[in-house]
Amino acid sequence: MRAGICTLKCKVVHIRCEVAWLSKAGVRGICLGPFILFSMPAEEVPQYLFRHELEHHYQQLRDGRVWFHLKYIYWSLRHGYTNNPYEVEARAKANNPLTTSEEQALWKLREN
Repeated sequence: MRAGICTLKCKVVHIRCEVAWLSKAGVRGICLGPFILFSMPAEEVPQYLFRHELEHHYQQLRDGRVWFHLKYIYWSLRHGYTNNPYEVEARAKANNPLTTSEEQALWKLREN
């Protein structure tokens, strides 16, 4: 399992790749608090997925981790995964260019 630690927006983010239980659950990526986990090897993480999961990290910083997770569950139950406002926002920003620090974090992860 590859792992990396980087600082984005003054917060430490722990990034791990090749997380076995994600693969078994059919999940490609997930952001849980300060952890961003991917099911695939670092070199296979697409930039849009990396940016999508970073957006969830930024949403947690903006709304607070507890509120984010409570609202995420509520909205998923009410609107479904696809129409969950957090997912809609993350998908909308997934193709935005990475900032310099985000790009450095992705390359650092791939180099480990």
